[in-house]
Amino acid sequence: MFSRMSPELGHAITGWLREAERNVYKTAIGSLATQKKLRPVFVTRKPAVEQCGWLVDQLKLRGNEAVGENLLQIWLMKGRSEMLATFLNALGVQHDGNGGVDGDLPTEFDAAKVKAGTEALLAKFPAEECAVYLNLFQLQQQGGWQAITDAIAAEPKLQLGV
Repeated sequence: MFSRMSPELGHAITGWLREAERNVYKTAIGSLATQKKLRPVFVTRKPAVEQCGWLVDQLKLRGNEAVGENLLQIWLMKGRSEMLATFLNALGVQHDGNGGVDGDLPTEFDAAKVKAGTEALLAKFPAEECAVYLNLFQLQQQGGWQAITDAIAAEPKLQLGV
């Protein structure tokens, strides 16, 4: 997903991780640096902007999607929980208030509720962040949900990399 988002959002997300979730950030740097046969200190001694840029570049590479998805989940659950709650409320899905779902997600969503949820998201949050959330949400079920797929297709603001 990092390859489809703007560089600015990628840097904002990795910057947030660097400040708010330091251990997660260090683990991601360490894992990706080792994979490139670099010592993590080579990356961590760089200025913060260069560290975040390096991390975004690595997360764009094929094979690093799982790390990127994990980092995005942490960013959304801890840094954007209000966004998650807004969408889940519109869908009528029970949650813990921080974006964590109570129980299983339904196999289908009502298109009108999805539309209301996407409108609520776009009214309160930056469009690209909403697009990242919805596209990541789709990965929680094999093939995603048709109503969400349709909502993303109908709203250019919710399409990543367009």
